[in-house]
Amino acid sequence: MKIVNRTSWVFTLSSAIILFLFAYAVYFFSELNRQEEFVDRLRYKIIWRAEFIFDAQVQEHQIRRIHEQNKKLINEAQITVFDQQNRVVFSDIGEPTYPDVKLESFKTSNFFTWEQGKELYMGLNYQFEGKPFFLIGHAYDLTGFAHMERLKNILITIYIVALFFIFFSSFLFARYILKPINYIIHQIKDVSEHNLSTRVSYSNAKDELSELIETFNNTFNRLEKSFNNQRHFVSIISHEFRTPLAAMIAELELAQQLNTNVDEYFNSIDRALLDAKEATVLSTALLDFARANYDSSQVNFEEIRLDEILLEAKLVVLEKNKDYRVSISFDANAAIDEEEILVSANAYLLKVAFANLIENACKYSADRHAQVLLSRNKTVAQVQVKDHGIGIDSKDIPHIFDLFYRVAGTPSKEGHGIGLSIVQRIIEMHQGTVAVNSTLHVGTVFSVKLKLAYPKGLE
Repeated sequence: MKIVNRTSWVFTLSSAIILFLFAYAVYFFSELNRQEEFVDRLRYKIIWRAEFIFDAQVQEHQIRRIHEQNKKLINEAQITVFDQQNRVVFSDIGEPTYPDVKLESFKTSNFFTWEQGKELYMGLNYQFEGKPFFLIGHAYDLTGFAHMERLKNILITIYIVALFFIFFSSFLFARYILKPINYIIHQIKDVSEHNLSTRVSYSNAKDELSELIETFNNTFNRLEKSFNNQRHFVSIISHEFRTPLAAMIAELELAQQLNTNVDEYFNSIDRALLDAKEATVLSTALLDFARANYDSSQVNFEEIRLDEILLEAKLVVLEKNKDYRVSISFDANAAIDEEEILVSANAYLLKVAFANLIENACKYSADRHAQVLLSRNKTVAQVQVKDHGIGIDSKDIPHIFDLFYRVAGTPSKEGHGIGLSIVQRIIEMHQGTVAVNSTLHVGTVFSVKLKLAYPKGLE
């Protein structure tokens, strides 16, 4: 069921319940009011007739004639008068019969009522010349019941008409409220993987729908960026892998066709092995980049010592190249103990990030030396990776974290422009920051800041 129909039915049902309770309350209290008014009228009728009989001394046949005449115009009460011995003194209806229990109850109660069928019965004590008499009158509230029947029909009619009106108006109102959503749906239908540049437009003032549309557009922005990155990623991968694989195939084909001795075969095998290693390094870097792009909610975080991660990253770099040198030091101005360098992180990913920074520092330094400095303040731990290498031009700094971007003037260096992209994504995943400060022909410093697991002031 569509939201328009569901909204209309829900609103109509809730309104129907409220209207029913209101109509029932009106009818219920009107019925109470009718009963109270009829009791007062019947009591007045009985007393008025008793005054005719005792005080005015009107003849019985005249009283009955008046009674019969009134019955033609209104529903007149039927009156019976008893003396103290329960004998009938006067009656409009001949010789009535009442249970002795009812008659005896007059002696203990001056006034009481009961219902029999649709008629109301009333008993009264009446004193005349010091003698007690007992009056019983009964009548059917013809006018009152007619008014209540008319009121019931009016309430039912109004109730039914109101429900139709409420359903129709709520349907129109729901369509009006949801009209922008239908407009949004039609616009979203035009969005596909081939047309991610389409955005949803909405010209009304700031409201919940504008927030929803803004969320949609932000999602499309991320999706478009992700798809573009994916296309770029796939095209670059195919190109980057093609280079070492093509070189490897060429070496093997030349070896097969031209090599004539063992030394030539060994040379060809060495060159093919280097191309295979380059392909392996590239595939490892791409795998690390894919892991760095995981949803952070799906990555396992735990409290780890930052100094231990740096030591492990150092070992990883030194295993790749024995000529590299890495020195790790602590800030002399801050006393650092185990608790003060605990961070919430994924150990593998953080090790990959620092290993990339250290390896780059060694690679682009003439002395193959990277200096790592660990420090902290009240809430943040900072790792600085410094080298005395060729530096980075200021025009290249805004792009060094872009995927597959390589600084001009470094084509001879090994690498594919993936490492710094991996570093930035991993640090962002850990809600940290990475910054770079570089001077050409002097050196480069990468600064990584991560939140401490247990922030506290320095001693």
